[in-house]
Amino acid sequence: MRIYSQNKKLIGGKILLFSFVDGNLGEMSIRQLETQIERQKERLRFLLVTLKRSRSIDEKLDILNALPEVDGYFSFPSPLKTLLSERALEEEYVVKAVFAIGQGGRLFESVEIENELLESLLEDLLALETYYSDIGGIIGYHHLVLTLLQETKSRDLVELHPPEGIDIREETLEVREAILKGLLEQGTMVELYPVGGAADRLQLKDEKSQEKLPAARLVFLGKPLLEGVINDLQAREYLHYKLFGKEVITPIGMMTSHAHRNHEHIEEICEQNGWFGRPKESFRFFPQPSVPTFTREGNWCLQKPLKLLLKPGGHGMLWKLLKQSGTFEWLKEKGSKKALVRQINNPMAAIDYGLLAFLGFGHLNEKCFGFASCSRLVNAHEGMNVVKEKGEDHLLTNIEYCDFEKCGIEDKPYEEGGKYSRFPSNTNILFADLEAVEKGSEMLPNPGLLVNFRKETHLHSSTQKEEIARLETTMQNIADAFSVPKEKELPTYLTFNKRRKTISTTKRKSSAKGGMLETPEGCYYDYMLNAKELLETHCQMDLPPFPDEEAFAQKGPSFLFSYHPALGPLFSLIGQKIQGGKLEDGAELQLEIADLYLKNLHLNGSLLIHATNVMGHQEEGILRYSDKTGQCFLKNVRVENGGIDWEEDHLFWKHEVKRRSSLTITLRGHSQFIAEDITLRGDYSLEVPDQMRMIAKEEGEKVVFITEPLEKRGPFWSYKIGSDRSIQITPAQL
Repeated sequence: MRIYSQNKKLIGGKILLFSFVDGNLGEMSIRQLETQIERQKERLRFLLVTLKRSRSIDEKLDILNALPEVDGYFSFPSPLKTLLSERALEEEYVVKAVFAIGQGGRLFESVEIENELLESLLEDLLALETYYSDIGGIIGYHHLVLTLLQETKSRDLVELHPPEGIDIREETLEVREAILKGLLEQGTMVELYPVGGAADRLQLKDEKSQEKLPAARLVFLGKPLLEGVINDLQAREYLHYKLFGKEVITPIGMMTSHAHRNHEHIEEICEQNGWFGRPKESFRFFPQPSVPTFTREGNWCLQKPLKLLLKPGGHGMLWKLLKQSGTFEWLKEKGSKKALVRQINNPMAAIDYGLLAFLGFGHLNEKCFGFASCSRLVNAHEGMNVVKEKGEDHLLTNIEYCDFEKCGIEDKPYEEGGKYSRFPSNTNILFADLEAVEKGSEMLPNPGLLVNFRKETHLHSSTQKEEIARLETTMQNIADAFSVPKEKELPTYLTFNKRRKTISTTKRKSSAKGGMLETPEGCYYDYMLNAKELLETHCQMDLPPFPDEEAFAQKGPSFLFSYHPALGPLFSLIGQKIQGGKLEDGAELQLEIADLYLKNLHLNGSLLIHATNVMGHQEEGILRYSDKTGQCFLKNVRVENGGIDWEEDHLFWKHEVKRRSSLTITLRGHSQFIAEDITLRGDYSLEVPDQMRMIAKEEGEKVVFITEPLEKRGPFWSYKIGSDRSIQITPAQL
């Protein structure tokens, strides 16, 4: 096994983290603020101990009613007191809990209390109370906030080492074994997508209503990001079917939120796409609660009177919600044993073989948790994977970028003048053994707790932006539950791949000052770099010179290429389907098809091939993987047309492109298009009906298209495993 270490000079080196108290500037002095927070913490700690001893909601209310913070308000008549007398005891409790932590006057100050506003507020408070019930609900949440506000430096003495990982940058025999194992075990998998983030930095809005939209709605390469990740999954299921002859339907769990109507949007996308040809019951949704934001003094922020300024509580809520929502039990019933966790804002995660190899090594080595990693760019909003040693134990974990200072890490290149960090990137592509993470979440229900301040306006900040934060928890830090003695092998693992084949995110809207990192444009640049590698190295195609990043940002790519992941997804497979040929400067090749044989194509213009049945056929709305696909055979074909109108403005990453003309081939249902030794010149829009075959022929100086019934059935490609453990395909006789 090839072992990777990002900085071999640091192996055996260490970073020591010591306790240190940093300052917090504000209206009060640092010492005054710390004293005030410490007093509040101690008071709440004692209150939590007292409440824990109580046996009923009535006893808990008696304890809260005796507090001066509660009694001082509710001993006098008020509209709130009257309204609460008509509500359930649980609702009365959460309101009084807000007063107990000193936030009641802020939340209910001098406003007319409307029933509708109160209903919404109670719903938010009850969700917070339920989710954090294991640490004391609202009171425990606020105590935790105050604790983290004081922890500006790590209290623990630990050592941090760069992790060693399995190097999968080259497709070795061992990597091919892992790819096959990843494919073979597809039937034991579930895919988990934390899709509930607010995605505020993307500034995504509906063009008509100006409603804020979640990241799942962002269109990349002509499809919403959510559709893209499900296409990636189905491409792996399809390859499993072609190789092993068995159809599997992988359950999908999505952690949504109520921010920007995220939950409703996710369900709408699924419904609008007919659940992507999957059974509706194979999906499971569980919304994460949003949590109150707060100032550096620990005061809760309001959006408006009686309306908390809430943010999703972080993707680390995933594990506890799997338990609370009954999803762990649901997955056991479906036979799922392992999980792939990925975020939809990273379309590069499934490029080529990296994801399959990563999963395969997790299966082969019977690991309980794993990280797919790569080099980390300095100043990227990405965490770092580290090996942490504390006392006699060690563990493989993640440190988030907003905690670098707290942990004594400087975000600098490991080599002078370089662009990569000392530690590799945490990409949030994770492998998890379900039984292990369920136990881990019981031991560590709120993994990776952190406070990340950003400037924002709120009700009490007037027109000035103020630094506010939320309590976040990180899903990858469930790995902290898997600490073992140093003499033992870690139960966790890490793979290391090329960065552009592992992570390129669509986190923020592009700007002239910010560059392309973490923008849709930057993601598209990486996609096209991968396309260049695929076409040049694996397909042996002749391509026009590719622009550098600056020229790409200004003028766009020198050619356009996109494909459905079921065409591969492995580059080695696509290289067997596309052989040789040439793309002229400005050419565009779109391949929404899996069953394709493309040999010696010479393209000057636009060629768009779209199969309605990419991976099989549908029965009562359900996709059945089969040989009943749209199929295309092009050999020694020259295509010439006006192609893209380069005088116009385009959004290439969105597939918003204006063309002068093109050759567009649409394959309906189970159909074929065949062309050999021919030049197709001019603007064509060809549609082949279901169960038909269209053959392009030259008769004199004319091109004619002959349509006839599709008589020959069966696989277009036959798949097998070669002696070198690679996947090999052979074409059928047309």
